[in-house]
Amino acid sequence: MSSTSISRKEFMARVALGGAALALSARGQEPVQPGRRPNFLVILTDDLAYRAVGYNNSAVKTPNLDRLAGEGIIFDRTYIATPICAASRASLLTGVFPQQHGSVGLDPEGFHRSAIEERRFPTLAHTLSGAGYHTAFCGKSHLGPPRDYGFIEGEEHKDGTDDEPLAWASRFLAGRQGDETPFLLWVALRQPHIPLKPGPEWLKLYESAELPIDPNFLESPPPESQFNQGLPGEHFYREWSADAPADQLRSGPPRTREQLLAFMRVYYATISRMDSQVGALIGALKASGHYENTVIFFLSDNGYHLGNHGLGNKITMHEEAVRVPMFIHWARMRSSGKRSESLVSSLDIYPTMLDLAGVGPLPHLAGLPLTPLFQDPAAQLRVFAASECVGVGGKPGMGHRMVRTKNWKYVLTDSNEEVLFDESGDPYEMTNAVGATANADALAAHRRYMSEWMKTVGDTHAPPPET
Repeated sequence: MSSTSISRKEFMARVALGGAALALSARGQEPVQPGRRPNFLVILTDDLAYRAVGYNNSAVKTPNLDRLAGEGIIFDRTYIATPICAASRASLLTGVFPQQHGSVGLDPEGFHRSAIEERRFPTLAHTLSGAGYHTAFCGKSHLGPPRDYGFIEGEEHKDGTDDEPLAWASRFLAGRQGDETPFLLWVALRQPHIPLKPGPEWLKLYESAELPIDPNFLESPPPESQFNQGLPGEHFYREWSADAPADQLRSGPPRTREQLLAFMRVYYATISRMDSQVGALIGALKASGHYENTVIFFLSDNGYHLGNHGLGNKITMHEEAVRVPMFIHWARMRSSGKRSESLVSSLDIYPTMLDLAGVGPLPHLAGLPLTPLFQDPAAQLRVFAASECVGVGGKPGMGHRMVRTKNWKYVLTDSNEEVLFDESGDPYEMTNAVGATANADALAAHRRYMSEWMKTVGDTHAPPPET
């Protein structure tokens, strides 16, 4: 860990002693003045691939996101707690992994029980509402009415173009003019989830564009269990359609290179439309008078394969599914224009907000505050990041899980296949390095990390072999 970082224990002690403002000042932003706690704006997208934003891929036109990211801190190695929609959103709001809060797939019942009925894992909205924040939600919930899980106001929208929730968000911001009560505004977009509806003007941007395809593109996936998107032992792959019109193309196998390019044009066009909408939302934030004091979090609920490994959708432990684009923007941040390669988890958002708001830490949170990276983006917060996707069958422990360190990734699949990727030498994850003698030490270490994580979350799957 970098010398500019502080331990979690030390941070907790500072907050408990009322030293939050001092701690924040040391981490690369102006001290929080009494009565001037920062606002929070979360922009959460759906199925946005890591390489599907302009600052990671020049073929994608996202000028508003590029500008915001360039003025903030980009977290290049952000890993989602799980690459499946409802479970990921429940983890973002509770700060714990799906096997802890109980919603491992698309069913919100476990989340409702653990976060709402029993309050074992109070949501971020519960905590900030109780700390004097005005909390609001709009857009795709996937977890039921947002007021049920702690937001003071809000609506669940099912508009596939996101026009309705973004209009709601703009009205909310307009109503905050002159109000110094700190707020959390959670804007959950549906784009670029299929069906894709970008509109002609956005499609035109990509009709003749040269779009790169990654070297791990395949027309169909290999048979190993690491690629399975169904129940254990199956060879099931989600979202396949070979002959649909371009605006309805699904992204799953089998698909030719030409079919993938047709899908990518519509997918990127949808993202460019979304980028324009984000630009308008930031305009509304500026008009409200709260732009300077609002911390903006941008990320996706999961990644997207886009034909890599012969797959569409998500629901595996490959980088395409578990790694997401993420940045934080704050006009008061002193160290903007940085990129961090520190291993970051989506579970870090909850404790980061508590840190910035000067709210005492909660013992159940599995993540870490990202504020040390504001001052030193090169600092290392953790040895490994973890992700799981065990909800396809609806029962904990049935699917895949992974631990990702700086240079390696270890995956334990639903059928006990072990996978080890050398991320520095094989960034497209094309070779399983488990059997190489030279990797024995790395394999042994990652088996230990996996066992440690499985015990922490109560994973019921058999642990990896002891080395």
